[in-house]
Amino acid sequence: TAPSSVMKLSAALFVVAVAQDSNPGDAKMAEYKQDFVDFDLNKDDLIDAQEIRTQFQGDLDPKELHQFFIDCDKDDSGTVTLQEYIDYAITLS
Repeated sequence: TAPSSVMKLSAALFVVAVAQDSNPGDAKMAEYKQDFVDFDLNKDDLIDAQEIRTQFQGDLDPKELHQFFIDCDKDDSGTVTLQEYIDYAITLS
């Protein structure tokens, strides 16, 4: 079956191949952090929808973006923290 839209978005956004291990090694943690920093364009330690849209230059389905935030933004703040991103990335298979 084809990957879900959320899986495709996550892969495209962060280029992460995540092990199902709930305790990633140092190399994976460094990769997650670097991926997050790359998308945090204004360097406020948060990723918002505008930063993602900017990186994709309008080439992103709004439904996929919305689903990503539903899945990742656990405190419903409208932004994704590094910890929220790492928690989310660890759950991907």
